[in-house]
Amino acid sequence: MARSGKKGKAGSPKKKAGGKKEKSSGGKEKKKGDREEAGSRLTPGRIRAVYGVFFLALSVFTFLCVFAPASAGIVGGGVRDALAWTLGLGRYVVPFAFLAGAVMAFRKAEVRVWLLVVGTAIISVSLLALLHIYTDPSVMFESKNLMSGGGAVGAVIAWPLVNLAGIIGAYIFIVAALISGIVIAFEERISAAWRAVVKKRVVKTKEAAPEKTVQDPNTAAERWKGKPQDVKVYPEKPIPPKVLQEEPNGQLSMKIAKPKSGKYKLPPASILKKSHDKAFSKQSNEERKQAIEHTLQSMGVDARVVKVSKGPTVSLFEVEVGTGEKVKRVTELEQDIAYALGSPDIRIYSPIPGRQAIGIEVPNNMRDTVLLGDVMQTLEPVKPHNQLTIAVGRGMSGEPVVLDLAQLPHLMLAGSTGAGKSCCINSIICCLLFRNRPDEVKLIMIDPKFVEFTWYDKLPHLLCEVINEPDFAAKALVWAVNEMERRYKLLQKQKVVHIDDYNAIAMKDDELEKLPKIVIVIDELGDLMIVARREVESSISRLTAKARAVGIHMIIATQRPSVDVITGVIKNNITARIAFQVASNVDSRTILGTKGAEKLLGKGDMLLDPGNIPQPERVQGALVQQKEIEFLTEYIKEQKVGDGVSINLDGVKMSTGEKLMDKDPLLDEAAEFVVLAGEASASMLQTTLKVGYARARRIIVEMSELGIVGPHQGSKSRKVLLTPEEFQEWKSRSND
Repeated sequence: MARSGKKGKAGSPKKKAGGKKEKSSGGKEKKKGDREEAGSRLTPGRIRAVYGVFFLALSVFTFLCVFAPASAGIVGGGVRDALAWTLGLGRYVVPFAFLAGAVMAFRKAEVRVWLLVVGTAIISVSLLALLHIYTDPSVMFESKNLMSGGGAVGAVIAWPLVNLAGIIGAYIFIVAALISGIVIAFEERISAAWRAVVKKRVVKTKEAAPEKTVQDPNTAAERWKGKPQDVKVYPEKPIPPKVLQEEPNGQLSMKIAKPKSGKYKLPPASILKKSHDKAFSKQSNEERKQAIEHTLQSMGVDARVVKVSKGPTVSLFEVEVGTGEKVKRVTELEQDIAYALGSPDIRIYSPIPGRQAIGIEVPNNMRDTVLLGDVMQTLEPVKPHNQLTIAVGRGMSGEPVVLDLAQLPHLMLAGSTGAGKSCCINSIICCLLFRNRPDEVKLIMIDPKFVEFTWYDKLPHLLCEVINEPDFAAKALVWAVNEMERRYKLLQKQKVVHIDDYNAIAMKDDELEKLPKIVIVIDELGDLMIVARREVESSISRLTAKARAVGIHMIIATQRPSVDVITGVIKNNITARIAFQVASNVDSRTILGTKGAEKLLGKGDMLLDPGNIPQPERVQGALVQQKEIEFLTEYIKEQKVGDGVSINLDGVKMSTGEKLMDKDPLLDEAAEFVVLAGEASASMLQTTLKVGYARARRIIVEMSELGIVGPHQGSKSRKVLLTPEEFQEWKSRSND
């Protein structure tokens, strides 16, 4: 026992010693962490402040040394003599040079520091050589001449030049070096000042020139010409069809005739406004780049930013990870990077299509406005193969983004209220009106909100007046289905497979009628699905599946990106989609099949998926102003080509309406019950309405045809497709 007690006592000091070691190691780790934390606090702004204070101190000290050496002590006198012997008269400029460096550090000057330093050094040496070049070469290095001339620096440069090239030759070389230094140091500022002067002269010339009220259509067409190689066209660039020429052995040729030119003139480009280029600071993105790299390094991730692309709304930082580093480690740090950048709306995705890099999208401090005129001027001149080319906006690097509706062939837009859907639709419609005659493209516009398409009413491009009532909208879609079937029969008679081939034959045969392309624009699909769900969904499904070959295209927009509105059938047939800002990633997945739209910034910021790229592209939508739309529509209406009404929807019969003329008297009561219950089945109606199974089953079928309940799901109850508020709206319209 005694031994064990001694051992216990003897063991206690060891434990204490071990505890001291642990404590000391913990203290070292704490000190190391404090040092790392202190190092991380040295932000670029604080580093610039330190440089500024240092340069300011040097400026004051050298000023005293040069102009009042007695007040600077022994060191001041030595510095004055050294500066006088080295720089000569240039010693008087040294304090002001340090002062300029302090000002640049404090004001965060947006210049390339190394170019400025190199250029300033060349300028200084050249000026010192010029001060010393008039001195006799035999006495250039005397102390008196050094202090009253360009110093030792000027003498070292001037002496060999004078001896080898003479005084005139020395002047030539030194002046050339002086100009080179000015170009290296201030080339960007000189270029900016020159552009500003030229721009002012151009503006004054335009103001002095008389305004033109009528513009030649050829001149307008020339203004649309841009740089097609810099334009992104989705899904691919339209290619003109090959013209078959007649062979020497007598083979028949197949030439496409030119469209007949009438009195109608395409609207001029001067209607649309152009935005001015904005100066962009590279300093902000450089600081963000350093913040991203510092955050990744502090988390132990081997990665670096290799490229920064500045777009109108966001900037893209391309991050490459080191060998053996997991990409997941970067994508998991989204919140940490957002905290370091001070922006919660960043988006990280991997990989960037076509590159071995991770993309980090960060909103810009100032957004650039993209006007429709900026993108329209980059489109190619109008030809038969690119009539339906529409301008969308600008991409991540500022390049124009264009869609070819003929190849898509349909487009769906979705997003929350105020995100930019209606503005995007107006831009698309304006593009079609700018590039097509009324006999080439016809429009059917459905506007349940009553206010979005009021400017386009009475246009000659319209097949009917702008539709506001859901019942007439359903009839218009049924008419489009019937027109599609009629056109297919015409193509069958001529043994062609596409509307362009048919129109090529019709141009040479007067008995055949040329078929214009039809674009159906629906501004709010959700409202139509409430009133006539079965007819609308059935018509849209048939049109999106078959109407491409006969020249019928659809543009559908909705602010309710839910599975009740964007059903699986519609979603599968419309592969080209544009997602605007939404509330959650669930809505984003409903539209695009992937998350990301919840991170958008609104006001035209969109994700574009044309259906043939692996990742949706971030695009800033083009803005068309209300005045521009009014000028465009008035220009078209003043030509008085036609009233724009060529079909009558009153005679269109809907199959659902004919089937439900003798609807069950208990249908309204049953519909109200299942909407409040949230599910529907024949057994529920049997118990509640006290009817037989056959009648309850017929009521369920009638509600399915009206779009109140979903399709049959085996032994499960049917899903109710309407909310109580939507049912009350449907009920009031049915009673009317």
